[in-house]
Amino acid sequence: MTDAFMDEKLSQLKKAQQRFDQSSQSSIPKIQMVPKFLRQNERFYKYCLPKIISFGPIHHNNESLTEGEHYKLLWTSIFVAEYGKKIDQDANQACRLLFNKIEDNIEELKNMFTEEAIEGYNDNDLAWILFVDGCSLIYFMENVDQQCPKALNLKFDQLMYIWRDVLLLENQLPSKMLEILCKEKGVDMGFLIENYGRMGECKRLGVVVLQVDTPKFFHVLDYVRLMVALQVDDFEGEDQMETQGGNDHYMMGKNKTLNQEDSDEEEVVYNWNTYKSIRDLKTVGIRVVANKNSWKWSNISFKSKWFGGELRLPVFLFNDVTPYIFRNFIAYEMCPDVHNGYECCSFFSFMDSLVDNAEDVRELRSAGVFQNLLGSDEELAKLFNDLGDDLPTKMSCHDSYSNAVAYSKKYILIKRQIEKHYTNKWKTWLAQAYNTYFNTPWTMIAFLAASLALLLTFIQTWFAIHPK
Repeated sequence: MTDAFMDEKLSQLKKAQQRFDQSSQSSIPKIQMVPKFLRQNERFYKYCLPKIISFGPIHHNNESLTEGEHYKLLWTSIFVAEYGKKIDQDANQACRLLFNKIEDNIEELKNMFTEEAIEGYNDNDLAWILFVDGCSLIYFMENVDQQCPKALNLKFDQLMYIWRDVLLLENQLPSKMLEILCKEKGVDMGFLIENYGRMGECKRLGVVVLQVDTPKFFHVLDYVRLMVALQVDDFEGEDQMETQGGNDHYMMGKNKTLNQEDSDEEEVVYNWNTYKSIRDLKTVGIRVVANKNSWKWSNISFKSKWFGGELRLPVFLFNDVTPYIFRNFIAYEMCPDVHNGYECCSFFSFMDSLVDNAEDVRELRSAGVFQNLLGSDEELAKLFNDLGDDLPTKMSCHDSYSNAVAYSKKYILIKRQIEKHYTNKWKTWLAQAYNTYFNTPWTMIAFLAASLALLLTFIQTWFAIHPK
């Protein structure tokens, strides 16, 4: 083995360590492509590709998206003209001023993308891409209106495709850059995202958006994920959690597992789920109730009662956009530099444990939890089953749970409470007896009549044996 060969290999090891150190020091997840192992899954990756428009450098040269390039240039020209009027300058001068803002920050903005995402672009080209895409995205979010797509020179179907493309992981732009442009234009970033999410309702109705306890976000997809998946307590970094299934309190230390917290060996068996669907829970008296007070995914609870249980779930609306949003949430949470609690992956895994087929979807629809605009109940059930196949929560060991395992604490506790109730023979027997003999007013009346007849017979027999 020559010295030159060894020096080359040692250099490779050193560079690998340097890359690791750099990624470890960065607290900001970089905008990047969908993880490679998910890209290899064509069934999954097709939901991560833009159909009309690209934002950012990843799909910029995609020839199938040239239609979107025309719209971006149009919206940017209007955005620049409006900015020029605001500062009393012509459009050309306004364009130079805005572009210079991006160019002055290009080094910082480059560091918000992975090397793979910006490979092949020089600083000038990248700055122009970010300038055009940033201006056009802000203009789109400010003027999107499902009741009037012509405001963006679009037809309704084009508007909906572009609205969906904005949320794709590989179409994200740094919030830092958008905030720079918003500040120059004099518009509020929070209002823009809220107006975009509500399809233009905020601007159309003159709604004032108040930002309360808004978490720090890195791009639009990250903002939407935080809004649906996390609670306010999660932003505060609380380690203590109480669920509504009794008097159990759990302190979740970084190096503890749930098994280590249980002194009773009997608790260990609750890590294994013996139920497979909503229908299984229904047989032991557990009913699903729609929690209409909050649409946050993490707002779930379970209460165990003598004659059954109550599982509260937030209300969900499913439509044609849902499969795209869900898969891009998964792809984002599974990016190597994104540090999170796998909140969306955990939710999908939890719902996959409840939904086995169309009958389960029908039960959730009847309970008011699901509103299915996606298609048939079979299609919605298949969505959750397909998502479950790609989740890291399906890869983990079920003997122990810790912060290292890809599963949010909240769902672990709820599933364990359900399992504890489900395997309690006394409660399930009471629930089954109650549901069998008292599930309708007529069976209740029949039981009371039979009990009264039995009581009268007993009294009559007593007096016959013991006459006065």
